[in-house]
Amino acid sequence: MTTTISRLGLIAALVGSLLAIGCASAPEQKPAAPAVTEKPAELKDEALAAAVQAALNADAELAPFGLKVSGKGKDVTIEGATDTGEQMAKAGLIAEKVKGVQYVFNNIMPKN
Repeated sequence: MTTTISRLGLIAALVGSLLAIGCASAPEQKPAAPAVTEKPAELKDEALAAAVQAALNADAELAPFGLKVSGKGKDVTIEGATDTGEQMAKAGLIAEKVKGVQYVFNNIMPKN
């Protein structure tokens, strides 16, 4: 009888150890999906500047001047030269109408 109790105790200890090891091991984890992040601000700036550049180049009167556009946040800067102040103002008005533009820094220098 003592031998049976000893064997049962040994078996219970082994089963308990196996259960403890099995429960203690962490389940296999799958790698997390990459987080969706916004485009860096620099890319957004370039996209806004490109949209304004396209709008200016679409205007037959302004396209020949090759005006340069840069963007930061919701602001754009237009640089270059035009023949007249009216053309300079027209470029600023076109830029203001582009979706996403909040402020236009019009650094165009009219020749007249």
